[in-house]
Amino acid sequence: MKKAFKRFFVFLLVVQVSITPIMTTAAYAQQPYGSSSPSLLYSSPSRGLQGLGNQQQVMPGYGMPQDTYFTDSMGNILMYINVLGEVYKPGQHIVRQDSDIPTVLSLVGGPKEDANLKKAKLLRYKPDEDGKQTYQINLKTYFEEGDRSQFVELKPNDTLVIPEDKGLDTNMALRIAALIVSAASVYAIASD
Repeated sequence: MKKAFKRFFVFLLVVQVSITPIMTTAAYAQQPYGSSSPSLLYSSPSRGLQGLGNQQQVMPGYGMPQDTYFTDSMGNILMYINVLGEVYKPGQHIVRQDSDIPTVLSLVGGPKEDANLKKAKLLRYKPDEDGKQTYQINLKTYFEEGDRSQFVELKPNDTLVIPEDKGLDTNMALRIAALIVSAASVYAIASD
C-alpha cells in the first residue's frame, strides 16, 4: 500500500512537471501582443466595407481613404497613424503630415515602463519604393543619446508597434521555482 501511494504521488508529480511548461507556453501564446491583439494589427474600422473589391477602404463618417493624406478646415495636411503595444494611449491617431516618431510617442503618452524600446517596429501599410514594409527602430538609443538615425518618415496608416519587454517577471520566476521543487521532489521520492 505504501509503495502504491509512492508510485501514485510520483506519477502526479511527473504529470505536473511535464504539463506545467506546456500550459505556461500556451498561456503566453494566447496573450495579446502588448495591449492589442495581433488580429487587430491589420484590421480597419471600416471592416464592413471590405467587399468593395480593389477600392480603397474608407473610414466610416469621414468619406476618405485611410491610406492617404487629407486636410482639415484650416488647410493642415493630416494622416492616420496607428500605435500599438506598450504605450499609454494605443490606437489610431490623426497627426500632421510632417510628424515624426517622437511626436507620435508624445501624443500617445510615451512608452510604458515595461516597453521593450530596443525592439520597436514601424509597419508600412503599403511597401515603399524598394519593397520594404517593416523597419526595426531602436528607441532606446533615441531616449539615451538622442540618436534619430533609425527613424523613417511616417506615411499614412503606418503602424508603430512597441512590444512588451518579456524579461523574467515575478510570476515566471515563481513558476520556474515550482518546477524545480517538483522535479526535486520526484527525484527524492524515486530514489528512496
